[in-house]
Amino acid sequence: MTGRTYTLYNYFDVWNYDGEWVVNNQCIEAEDIYISDDSTDKEICTYLKDAGYLTTNDMRRLYVDDEGDAITIYERKGLKPIYGLLANS
Repeated sequence: MTGRTYTLYNYFDVWNYDGEWVVNNQCIEAEDIYISDDSTDKEICTYLKDAGYLTTNDMRRLYVDDEGDAITIYERKGLKPIYGLLANS
């Protein structure tokens, strides 16, 4: 099984500016989070919930945008970004 390690960023200060979300401030919550290439969005959210980062893993409330090197987790309603995972080099 192959995968990557990611750094987890908490988007703790996000503003809606003219209908677009802008991350004003963020912090690193964890480094070296391993995610296998075949992990589902639900599995990623379950891992983050079990580790204490997310309060839910309910996919009706979350949306995951996986762009390979970057994974962004949004609140489904309004698509507000809440966490980002960036692949480590």
